[in-house]
Amino acid sequence: METKKIYNGDCIEVMKTFPEKSIDLIVTSPPYGVGIEYDVHDDDMQFEDYKTFSKNWLTEAFRLLKDDGRIALNIPYEINRQDKGGRIFIVSEVWSIMQKIGYKFYGLVDLSENSPHRSKTTAWGSWMSPSSPYIYNPKECVILAYKKDRIKKVKGEPQWVGVVEEVETEDGKKRNKTMYTEEQKKEFMDLVYGQWEYFADTKQMTKATFSMDIPAKAIKILTYKNDLVLDPFMGSGTSACAAEILERRWIGIELSPNYAEVARKRVQHFIDKKNQPELDFEKGV
Repeated sequence: METKKIYNGDCIEVMKTFPEKSIDLIVTSPPYGVGIEYDVHDDDMQFEDYKTFSKNWLTEAFRLLKDDGRIALNIPYEINRQDKGGRIFIVSEVWSIMQKIGYKFYGLVDLSENSPHRSKTTAWGSWMSPSSPYIYNPKECVILAYKKDRIKKVKGEPQWVGVVEEVETEDGKKRNKTMYTEEQKKEFMDLVYGQWEYFADTKQMTKATFSMDIPAKAIKILTYKNDLVLDPFMGSGTSACAAEILERRWIGIELSPNYAEVARKRVQHFIDKKNQPELDFEKGV
């Protein structure tokens, strides 16, 4: 298993080649099963099939996590599949699957975007009427979970490094205290609050757009520097870019050869800026 590498292949099959208990954080935004026209993945499936798909990849992901490993899973609160499952509270369905696999609940983050997409407001037959209004929540969230141990066993360098200063206590004694800037303290407090504001990416490089704000926030608050981060649905490479910027090791998996190539070039741009070795890209496994 090589780091700083984008594997092109089915995430379940690729993950099977990785050693168990090797990943510190899985951060991803998987397909939602809402009929998005990806160039390879079939997103237009019955919801029961989607649940099987989710169970399969989440089971393999669970195997890869260290005992103190975490997962940050970005999904919408609800979807409407009409004749392929109807209206579904997908957060509940996915968490039920995760719980049966063995994941333990770490928290739920509400994502707040300035202008979330709203496809429709009500059914025409219920305009200005309580007959059957379409009450739709366009927001998304991040399910946070861990494998066995809630507290990290091996501690490293956190995102925020303060300055050690000598301070005087009330009884006149002196001791060393780590001091942080107001900006650092504000960022940390914003991240531990269960509502993250984020900026949606306006430039869509693939059908798998993922705002960099989301994985960056998860990586900052859930990992130490040099921890290993995996995104099984790499898309255009957003999670890898965030990990690269934040000095974490990373691995990406992407089913589409086209998307994987886009991700490779995008991440390479960040690596070139740091004068690091060429990003490896494996076509197929």
